[in-house]
Parts: sequence; structure tokens; C-alpha cells
Amino acid sequence: MIARKPLFDLAKALEGLPVLGALEGTPAARAGVRYGDILLSVNGMRTRTVMDYVEAKSLRDDGMEVVVFRAGEERVAELSYSEPGRAADPAAILAELVTLRLAGEVEEEKDPSRTS
Repeated sequence: MIARKPLFDLAKALEGLPVLGALEGTPAARAGVRYGDILLSVNGMRTRTVMDYVEAKSLRDDGMEVVVFRAGEERVAELSYSEPGRAADPAAILAELVTLRLAGEVEEEKDPSRTS
């Protein structure tokens, strides 16, 4: 499994978003999206930032077509919602990202030899 820092570095180089996981049973998990993927586009729109993702996701309410980078190649997946999606809350997404970043910093402080 790729560590978090190299994952973020790769995502930055590819101008995409790192995937930190997909909850079991979600459309993303059912489509095979998983930790370590780099989200390149949603519904035909590049996803360089979380706000790009939010905007692209809103283009359809029945699901998403996503392009992810994994193991040196691009893969296309179709995610369909079992019920219409609700609008994403950008503040909630940002809070989750901040929480993940802070948790990673705390882990590194506990074990400075750990490379994330």
C-alpha cells in the first residue's frame, strides 16, 4: 500500500485528488474505487481541487463517471446512486480533509521515524 505522503505527491504531480478510501457499500466502493487511486476527473471535468470535484459531481444527480489513475494507468468507472445524491457540503469536506491532515501530523510527532 502506498504511504500517504507519496500518494499526495503523486496526486499533485498528476493534478488530481488522492483517494483515501471508500466506505463499504458506497457507489465508489461498488465501482472499485479504493485507497491509493488518484481521481483525475468526474463527469468529464478535471478534479484538481476539492471544489472542482464538488462542481463536477453536481453535473449529474444519478451518478458519476470517474477517471482514476491506478498502477500506471487510467481507469474509467461509472458510479450510480441508488437514490438521488444530495449536494455536497464544501465546509464538511474541508473539515474532513483538515481532520485527516491533523491526524497524520499527530502520528508523525509520535513516531518521527515513520514516513507517511
